[in-house]
Amino acid sequence: MKKTKVDPIRETILTILVQIDSKQGYINILLSKSLDKKKLSTRDAAFITEITYGVVRNRNKLDWALSQFSTKPLSETAVLIRNILRMGVYQLLFLDKVPDYAVCNESVQLAKKYGNPGIAKFVNSVLRNIIRNRENIRWPDREKETALYISTIYSHPLQIVERWLKRFGFADTVKICQANNKIPTLVIRTNTLKLSRSDLKGILEKENISVREGLFTEEALHVKGLPNVTKFPAYRVGLFQIQDEASILVSHLLDPSPGEFIIDVCSAPGGKTTHLAQLMANKGSILAMDSNKSRLIMVKSNCRRLGIDIVKIRQNNGAILAEKYLKAADKVLIDVPCTGLGVTRRKPDLRWQTYDAKRFEQLTELQGRILDIASNYLKIDGRLVYSTCSTEPEENEEAVSRFLEKHSNFELEDLSKFIKERKLPVYESDQHNQNKFIQILPGLSNSDLDLDGFFMVKMIRKG
Repeated sequence: MKKTKVDPIRETILTILVQIDSKQGYINILLSKSLDKKKLSTRDAAFITEITYGVVRNRNKLDWALSQFSTKPLSETAVLIRNILRMGVYQLLFLDKVPDYAVCNESVQLAKKYGNPGIAKFVNSVLRNIIRNRENIRWPDREKETALYISTIYSHPLQIVERWLKRFGFADTVKICQANNKIPTLVIRTNTLKLSRSDLKGILEKENISVREGLFTEEALHVKGLPNVTKFPAYRVGLFQIQDEASILVSHLLDPSPGEFIIDVCSAPGGKTTHLAQLMANKGSILAMDSNKSRLIMVKSNCRRLGIDIVKIRQNNGAILAEKYLKAADKVLIDVPCTGLGVTRRKPDLRWQTYDAKRFEQLTELQGRILDIASNYLKIDGRLVYSTCSTEPEENEEAVSRFLEKHSNFELEDLSKFIKERKLPVYESDQHNQNKFIQILPGLSNSDLDLDGFFMVKMIRKG
């Protein structure tokens, strides 16, 4: 029997997509591991990245197109075949560098290997039908089915689109979805313990890497053309850390000083922890807590690489009180576990998780417990920052309001000066306590140097 020959590059993509679809890992981790394992040309690595992220970002749109030409629902199709079809239709609808016949042939070969001759014929039939009729695909009606239209065309979960339409309206919802579907620039935070931002910019530009200074933070650089970041010499010797500007803002809001004792309650993998140490000139003490032991090792590793020695780590569930630190900290940072809906432009697989009432209920309960517990670590007159990378009010302003109702000894600080000095593109609505809550949304910054979605507040303990 003749063995089916498949393209190893496309087979690699298929393997990653099946693992994501089967909830066996996250796209950035799976892709990174796969690329590290194989000796690939820059071109092949770029192709794998393009197709993998493209399929995941555009899943709703791809599935809608496929549903019009498939004789059975995609949900009833084996996960391998479903993703072979998605790979094929993504190339047909979004790319022009791969000829149609090659897309069909490679998809059929994969179907033969992972299915049978009947499945291969099915895949061939569906894709060829799309080639003949791609200009005639019927999409949802924008006026009559507005939420379904946005959900399909911009590939976001329908229930999330419905939420956003109620809060943001049509135009801003579309802007957020469009921003989430753009390939974001890599943002790095200069390690100012070792060099200035301008010096790092010069080092990168000598390597023919495109660099632009961030607009909202003094350490950020937006870079293009930086291959294999973790193997890049400047990264390995600790000259920078990968971190979006919105995330960098959180530590600036806490505003730590040299000599202080800071507790970072949910610290792993250490982006904000190491930034706090940097702002403290590596003087003082930081306790980095996290419930995940392996992720705490990443905190320690990042500290070592960046030349930071004031951080101590402690495995501790944020929802369980560590009595040793009652009223001990000058400042506390709480970046709680959340839906991550503000960072789906970087982690598009997050958008396909379940976002029902039960999920929000479980998360908000956990977030509330962590905030309640962590507030006990703060000295009187100390400052606490609560942050999420979420767009949703239950996790953000509502969580803070619930906390303040129970803790009359805490007050929100006015953030108008912080917002004004940094010219932050803060989303404003009637729900917000103006100048007390910072909500940043992707796509609404009026700049091509866009930000991840983040929420942050600062509180002071009065008693």
